[in-house]
Amino acid sequence: MSRPLNKEYRAADFQQLSQLIQNHPLMKTTRTEELSMQKFRTPEYRTKCVMRASLDDIAQGINMYKLQLGAERKTSKAESVTFGPPPRKSAKAATPFIKVLLRKTALVVLFERPSLTAELDTEEGRQVQADNQLYEELLAGTDKSRRTVDADTQTIEPLLKSRLVNTERLRTDQVGSYVSNFEMFDTYKDLEASTKSVPIDGAQQMEVTTYRLGGVDQFVEINQLPSFRLALMLTMRILASNVFEPQQRRFRNMQPPDPLAEDVKFKYRLQLLWKLSSPSPVAREQQAVTSVCFCPSNGDIMAVSYGIYTYAKLGRKPRRGYVYVWNIKNPVNPERCYNYAVPVVVVQFSPGSPQLLAIGLHNGDVEVRDISQPDQPALARSQRATSPYFDPVTAIKWIPPSDNDVLAEQDITPFLAASQSGAVIKYQLITSPHLLGFEQQHFQRAEAELEGISVTQPAHRVPLLANRYVQCLELALDPLQSDLYYVLTDEGTMYKCSTNYPLQHLELRQVHETAAVCMDFSPWSPKLYLTCGSDWCIRIWMAGILLPLITLQHHLSPVHCARWSRTHSTILVSLSHSTIDIWDLRNSTLKPVSSTTIDAKIHYTTFCFSHCGRCLAVGNEAGNLLMLAFEDMPFPPHFQYKQLKRALYKALELDPELLQKVKSVGPFHYPNGDKHTSDQ
Repeated sequence: MSRPLNKEYRAADFQQLSQLIQNHPLMKTTRTEELSMQKFRTPEYRTKCVMRASLDDIAQGINMYKLQLGAERKTSKAESVTFGPPPRKSAKAATPFIKVLLRKTALVVLFERPSLTAELDTEEGRQVQADNQLYEELLAGTDKSRRTVDADTQTIEPLLKSRLVNTERLRTDQVGSYVSNFEMFDTYKDLEASTKSVPIDGAQQMEVTTYRLGGVDQFVEINQLPSFRLALMLTMRILASNVFEPQQRRFRNMQPPDPLAEDVKFKYRLQLLWKLSSPSPVAREQQAVTSVCFCPSNGDIMAVSYGIYTYAKLGRKPRRGYVYVWNIKNPVNPERCYNYAVPVVVVQFSPGSPQLLAIGLHNGDVEVRDISQPDQPALARSQRATSPYFDPVTAIKWIPPSDNDVLAEQDITPFLAASQSGAVIKYQLITSPHLLGFEQQHFQRAEAELEGISVTQPAHRVPLLANRYVQCLELALDPLQSDLYYVLTDEGTMYKCSTNYPLQHLELRQVHETAAVCMDFSPWSPKLYLTCGSDWCIRIWMAGILLPLITLQHHLSPVHCARWSRTHSTILVSLSHSTIDIWDLRNSTLKPVSSTTIDAKIHYTTFCFSHCGRCLAVGNEAGNLLMLAFEDMPFPPHFQYKQLKRALYKALELDPELLQKVKSVGPFHYPNGDKHTSDQ
């Protein structure tokens, strides 16, 4: 048993132990060390980071301390003095540690490479552009110029996106809701009542569910929002581009034919790109394509009118008419739809204000719409006080401003409208819901023999006094003089008139034996034009010569439409009941170089060239609009006028007298030799 120690004995032992520790050589320090240690004990120094070492250096220092501590213990083992009972050996030696306090220091820039570019549409970009311009001005001069070398470089990694496309992070939240069985039952009952089956392409069915709130269909209200309509239009364009992307690229001429190809063949063929659907799925309804017009400022937009074209099988007058505005970015659904209670006959865009669309109806009315505002009513409509005619409006042409006219920015040029009543009315947009109309012409039936082609009259002709006025079927503007225009009638006559001389014509000529339906000037000559009619013929005329230069005839059927090509001066396209013919005056004037038939059971009505002239929009009586592209066509000649002149002289070699008249006319190209495309 161990005896207890009194306090005096323990105090003497501790004093002796402390004296030995202080006298030990390791505990002896110099004066400088004591001063340095006092410095470490101050509170100001404790708040500072006194160790500048990394974590690896600290760990290595701890290991070195362990090794040194073990060596000192071995060397000082003989000098140790123990008092009392021997100390117990611990199972595990105490691990020494170092308290490390890390504090934030000042930012140290290791490497920096500032950007030398800025976005142009920002304030920083405009400042950089101004600095660059000032730098160029300072270096301008002979003595201040500095030699510079332009070099191209490429970044290592391409920039995939800009900072403008970064979006905010989406925040999510959990919300709880309680629904009873009664509410679930009522919800499913409403779904059954608001779900409808919609036919798609005649065979498939698609179920569409609309939601009602308070008995009101929410889809109807959402569909009235302009933002929703715009988003829906853009979405349908994107979806349609997935299907019609190759056809759209062909319409835009993104892959022109290679002139250096080895296997080039000139077949003059037409390729179908797409077919626009008819307004009504009912096949019996009269919805023929009566007119097609491309927007002057945007060749992707075109307006199509639907109404009556053939009266042979018409039992009763239809009570519907449509005007659709299509975009080639979405060949599936029209982007503007206008419904009328009567058939629509003709549509025409304004060249000065491309958003304005003039529409001629079957009952004689004319109205103007702004297609940029689909929810607004028509801007103006004709009234019976100024246009008291009830016959169909067959042609509309906007009058281009002349060089002497002074128009303000808000002024809109007037337009001419011809109808089957034999009248030509000039309309003007004013600050009124009605159009201001003035009667320009009212043609009576021609008598006696006229200039032009000779028409054999029956010996005993019985006059019909039912109507003494002719029917105006076509209206064409002069390519050079804005006040001149030409009118074709059902008698095959052509009237030359001027807006400066109302109620009287300048010239009258017989161009066809029966009705003349179309007239078009050559894009490379203001004096050369063609006409076509129901006498199966296409005739090419020249101003100043009373007889036709060339007469083209192939099919025993009326020619509905004929126009000059916009890319080749010697090529023209004609349309009959079931074929689309391409004529080339260089090859032959006896038959077309190619005849294309898409659907022989459906008759064609009219066609229109695209702005580039390499595509053709053809309408039929079923209400479908066929977009066709010219393939395997000859390359356009560099000198178009010379090629046209050479082809005309070659075609007139068998008629020396007529050839001499053509040569006496002199040059028949445009004053500056440019190309001019008239409205179709």
